[in-house]
Amino acid sequence: MRSKRRSMDKKTTLPQETLTDILSRLPIKSLTRFESVSKPFSALINSPDFISAHLRRSSRHFTFFIRHFHNPSGSNFSFSLTNNQPIDVEIPLLGSLIRFPKIVGSSNGLVCLDISSCYARGFVLWNIARKQYSCLPSPIISDSRGPFWMVSTGFGFDREKNDYKVVRIVGFACEKGESPVVMVEVFSWRTGCWKVIDGRAIGACVIHEGQNGVVINGGLHWLGNSAGKSGGIQKFILSFDLNTEEFRKIPTPEFSAGVCVKIMGFKGLLALAYYPSKGLVGRPAATDRVEICVWDDYGGADGKYWTKLNSLQLNALGYPVGVTNETGLIMRKLDGQFTQFFLCDPSNQNYRRLHICEATYSCDIHSYVESLVPVSAGHDYRVIGEEVLSEV
Repeated sequence: MRSKRRSMDKKTTLPQETLTDILSRLPIKSLTRFESVSKPFSALINSPDFISAHLRRSSRHFTFFIRHFHNPSGSNFSFSLTNNQPIDVEIPLLGSLIRFPKIVGSSNGLVCLDISSCYARGFVLWNIARKQYSCLPSPIISDSRGPFWMVSTGFGFDREKNDYKVVRIVGFACEKGESPVVMVEVFSWRTGCWKVIDGRAIGACVIHEGQNGVVINGGLHWLGNSAGKSGGIQKFILSFDLNTEEFRKIPTPEFSAGVCVKIMGFKGLLALAYYPSKGLVGRPAATDRVEICVWDDYGGADGKYWTKLNSLQLNALGYPVGVTNETGLIMRKLDGQFTQFFLCDPSNQNYRRLHICEATYSCDIHSYVESLVPVSAGHDYRVIGEEVLSEV
């Protein structure tokens, strides 16, 4: 009888490749249950190859991760995941937060939050699907050398090194007429450490306050302009290569006064959306359309690096508030007391209604995919609702 059972076990054992293929199709919730079935299952599900295989499938099905503001001050806030119907998510460290957390970025299922009261002094990496989070060590650059002026941040994935990185750009206050000092540091998910890097390529510049870097084709991008004694303000896009950790400046097209500019990724290309500012009383709008242009590193047929892609009617769709999956522009339209959102493809002007955060005062929208990517390369993390440190 025992030999017969062994024979049946051998016949019913699936090949490793088949088992991996089957499990990689399952949602995170189901895989979490499988982890407790056996140590071999747990080892498979947490292996780098399986995590990558699962991510390749799940990345085809993105959803929206939204921070809601329910009042003007932002003191009443919440987070949700939504495609059509929002699902509230529990926020790590909620009871100890001084203010509402800021979403620095979302990449491959990891969300980076700035949980500090000011100047981006504290960060958390959060895997919503696995309910895991990890508090990052404190940044290196402090105000011991002088008062901070502005701090900008970004979060993205270094595909070459299989590493997730947080970038913190610190501008120090200076006297009138002096050039501001800018320092840069980078946190590596793989090493678990911060390091200060050479930021001289940035020069004397100001990155517009409140910006987070936009990830496009392996780099982070911020809008900035020159500052200091050089004279004349030059606007540009500051680009940071997540692999080489080098900066460069990309010139922007000429814009008329009263125009807002938003960086976006479109089908792997750096793009800009520009549209008239809101609330300029007594000043006619420069345009009633959202204009979209894309950047070509090698220049187009006419030798120009920026090429106009298309334009969208403001009255029909509203203002751009975000980008999703590098193919869609999220538009927000105010209609009296009601807010509507649309997802629009700038290349063909097709759009559809999005049923997200319509009842809130304002919101911050990011693309999100479920993944098994751990919040720490060393696999040290905390589980929401638990106080003890766990190890995989």
